[in-house]
Amino acid sequence: MGQSEPIGAASEASLGQAAIRRLLHPVALSVVATHLALVAFGGWALLHLAPDTLTLHLFGRTHLVTEVHRRVIDRTVEISVLLPCIFFLEYLWTGWEQSSVRHLLVERTASGWSDVACYLFQLAPAWTLVTAIMSLGVVYISGEWLRGLLAQATGIDLTIAGAPLAFQVGVLFLLYTFFDYWSHRLDHSRVFWPLHRFHHAAESFSILTAARVHPAVFTAVVGAVLPGILLGCDRAALADVGLMIIIIRLVVHSRIESNFGWIGRWVVQSPLHHRLHHSLNRMPVNLSLLPLWDRLFGTWRDAPRTAMRIGTPADYRHGAWIVPDLWRDYCEFGAGLGKLVLDRSRRLNLAFGIRRSAP
Repeated sequence: MGQSEPIGAASEASLGQAAIRRLLHPVALSVVATHLALVAFGGWALLHLAPDTLTLHLFGRTHLVTEVHRRVIDRTVEISVLLPCIFFLEYLWTGWEQSSVRHLLVERTASGWSDVACYLFQLAPAWTLVTAIMSLGVVYISGEWLRGLLAQATGIDLTIAGAPLAFQVGVLFLLYTFFDYWSHRLDHSRVFWPLHRFHHAAESFSILTAARVHPAVFTAVVGAVLPGILLGCDRAALADVGLMIIIIRLVVHSRIESNFGWIGRWVVQSPLHHRLHHSLNRMPVNLSLLPLWDRLFGTWRDAPRTAMRIGTPADYRHGAWIVPDLWRDYCEFGAGLGKLVLDRSRRLNLAFGIRRSAP
């Protein structure tokens, strides 16, 4: 369980000095140098040894795969560049003893193993299939495709494509965080909570806790699809906002014990504000990556200055074998949804029966 020290216990100057000492530590320098060398070698090998176009002969048919280099980079940039950078920045801030790397590799808690298993599972092709099946394909609906259908039916096609990239990114970030806020509020509703509870079951934070999500993420259609239906933009803006969202999600689940000052209160959520969201009392507060929406809709709470326990009262087995926990939560969600549908059906039947029997 992460421990929170009083906010402001260390000055910015002392934090900076500590970060420099950690950066210059021989082990840290060796790890950074080794990682940079491996990334450089991997990039060189990809560009010089691997073809950019592949011809595959499968089941008597010929398949042409183009842009191999771009596809490989897109699939590996997070795990080879982005994730190591976040781990390293967290180490500079917190030190080795409090870092996610030590928590995952040395402490090796059952909850931490679940985080690792979820992250590795999402890298595997099977994740796409499992998510499609358990969510009935809802999460893979294309917002851009639906926007095209809407434009054909109504003649309305809102787009900011072609505008300055910074403007597109700003507008899209506001739009995405708005719908993501309401998606998250749905996650905390009675019906969808069993699925989202798997994420809240983490008993301690690590950067990989961000990947601890249930495959049946039905509510993602609100946060991920609706913005694409309502507004068109350039692919570069989509990529930039997607990168920003990934970074924020990784940082807020880190073991950095800071409220980020005014930035955490107004610009992006801080790890301490998100830890309050994960507290055991299941308060639906600090739901948005952008504090503005929480403030507007009355769900913002400032980060406490004392240690907080996180997790959920529900019993989880944790560990690398996450299937039992996922399946139990999925069945509980199905039972709750079925009960809701039956209750609504009975009420409708009762209402119609009363109307028909009325003179």
